[in-house]
Amino acid sequence: MPPPFSPKKTAHTVPVLRKAIAVLEAVAQAQGPVTTKGLASTLTISPTTCYRILQTLVAHGWLRAGANGTFELSFGLVPLLRPLLRHELLVETVREPLARLAKTTGLTAKLTVRQGDDAVTLHSASSPKGTAITSRVGSVVPLPIGSSGAAFLAALKDDEVSRILDEAPDEVWRFQKRESALRRIREFRRQSYGFDHGSYQPHINTLSAPLHGHEGKLVGEVTLLGFPTDFDPAVRPALVRELQATTRHCSELIVGHAAPSAR
Repeated sequence: MPPPFSPKKTAHTVPVLRKAIAVLEAVAQAQGPVTTKGLASTLTISPTTCYRILQTLVAHGWLRAGANGTFELSFGLVPLLRPLLRHELLVETVREPLARLAKTTGLTAKLTVRQGDDAVTLHSASSPKGTAITSRVGSVVPLPIGSSGAAFLAALKDDEVSRILDEAPDEVWRFQKRESALRRIREFRRQSYGFDHGSYQPHINTLSAPLHGHEGKLVGEVTLLGFPTDFDPAVRPALVRELQATTRHCSELIVGHAAPSAR
């Protein structure tokens, strides 16, 4: 179970909601069903408050009451997890192709999806080289940065692109101008892939191509990451071919996985 609930760091938060979150986390992490008394003791929450939280979660279908006053997670949580489950399926679908892409190119290959005005890394296949650019799973980058964000921006209408650029945080423009972001978007719309010369960090270059699902829907993109020397103009066409071959294959796999649920 998690450490006892602590009342510290309560600025701008709702104490009872923090307690409810602690209770739900404790039930999720427990090895089997738990009781009100056990949770209250472990989390140092009053038994009455703990009981009311548990009953509220049961009423909403997030927990299930079992025998002898025990509680466990309920399948009522599934609707909340569906977006995450779809992402997990996407990761499993592209895992092997990205591993092969990283081995073939010698560069790190990552899977990115859009979340609001950001690009989020869901999976990363590391370069086999001893010294290479890596990508942390869960990293979040504003869409106007890098080639990965350009893939998503290219699929949007111009007014939405302008809004995202206008509202972008100052960090977006640290190593680039607005015209650089617009140029990458135009490149994606023209050739279905894009290259970035270091809008995130000057020593990081990226090359991205989109992933599509049913009816050509954009579901994510794949990016190769490396140092500027890794993308020398003499080798870049070969990298583009490898990347696009991988994204075409992954898109075919994505459609194949999705087909049964469409019937």
